[in-house]
Amino acid sequence: MAKHDNVTSIQALQTWKAIPEQHREKLVRNVFCGKCGGAVEIVDYSIKKEKHGLLLRGKCRTCSGPVARVVENE
Repeated sequence: MAKHDNVTSIQALQTWKAIPEQHREKLVRNVFCGKCGGAVEIVDYSIKKEKHGLLLRGKCRTCSGPVARVVENE
């Protein structure tokens, strides 16, 4: 399963794909995990369109704890 298969809307996916791939990779690899105490990579994440941007919810690659990342609109 691709990382972006769990998308709540086509609009969310279109917004995510509009971000250059190199920036998307940086966003995915820079998510704060409270259990690990630092920046980690988010895996198995879903993408949801929110009022102020996108919300990525998934798991920490290191500890599998829940993590989230907000990607604000420009």
